[in-house]
Amino acid sequence: MKIIHVMECFAGGTFNFLVDLTNELPNEKHIVIYGTNRENTPKNFKVLFNKNVTFIEWKTAQREMKPLKDIKALWELYMILKKINDIDIIHLHSSKAGFLGRIVSFLLGKSKKTIYTPHAISFLRLDVSPKKRKIFIWMEKFASFFGGKIVACSQSEKEAIEEQGIKNVTFINNGIKPLEIEKKVNTSNKITIISVGRVSIQKNPKLFNDIALEFIDNPNIQFIWCGDGELKSELTSPNIKCTGWIERKTLENYLANADIYLSTSLWEGLPLSVLEAMSIGLPVILSDCVGNRDLVENKDFLYKDKQKAVKIINYYIKNKRLLVEQSLKSKEVFNKNFKLENMANLYYQLYRSLYV
Repeated sequence: MKIIHVMECFAGGTFNFLVDLTNELPNEKHIVIYGTNRENTPKNFKVLFNKNVTFIEWKTAQREMKPLKDIKALWELYMILKKINDIDIIHLHSSKAGFLGRIVSFLLGKSKKTIYTPHAISFLRLDVSPKKRKIFIWMEKFASFFGGKIVACSQSEKEAIEEQGIKNVTFINNGIKPLEIEKKVNTSNKITIISVGRVSIQKNPKLFNDIALEFIDNPNIQFIWCGDGELKSELTSPNIKCTGWIERKTLENYLANADIYLSTSLWEGLPLSVLEAMSIGLPVILSDCVGNRDLVENKDFLYKDKQKAVKIINYYIKNKRLLVEQSLKSKEVFNKNFKLENMANLYYQLYRSLYV
């Protein structure tokens, strides 16, 4: 099959998703059409993909809504796809590509061959005004009239989409390869609580900081944030170590030496960083948002406010054996639901169903 992937944002979790998916399906021909207007596009990214992947630049694509530029981006995408012979599948990634791509695929008569994966759909964003979120909802509804199957990254993202009256939605859980590093056994009285990701509104560093402040008088509790971003200044509690962006091996070492993964996210599709933590057996404490709530079977480890998060951490402090039990549970849930080969196989089956 010749599978065309279209994405405006060639960075972050969506980029990692595409690397893993295409590498896991090496017998198919993949063409990646990608936006070039993001500063955080990884350097030398092509070496991360198999040789069965080729690339086409989408020079006019950009993240924000700008009608004139979006019309130019739509026309450029139309011309790019029109020149590609024998397209079997069009797979659109994230909201901007999903909006413009569904219009283009309709114009080309390819709607029945089109898949759209939102990777945390735009109207879940809480870093924009309610008015703008309503515009995002309208845009998603409008684009859905042009066809294409929506494939959410998690069941809760699927449900959030369907709540807006949008149909033809299914879901395939995100999946990753388990980290090859082993979680270290903690024989001390200290507990390290870690989070990984961009220090941005989505990840809610203020809440992470407020939770850490509740343990400021306990020298045995340390918080670590692996990542950097525009809201780094909100991580002011003296018991937080913010590493900035670090090498992959260093990051994995931090995870291996941690005891609990804490997510304070406001919204997600299905977070790959939490999956990585679960793959090595880190117990997780997660904010109760779309994406996060799919990752735990015991909802007692989800929280809606600071008080509940602090209560869960204190429960772990008083019941160290629970850390061992939940470590095993994290691995069990990961292996059952979120392995890369399972995700790739389900996408392959979906591709085949649309190919025939």
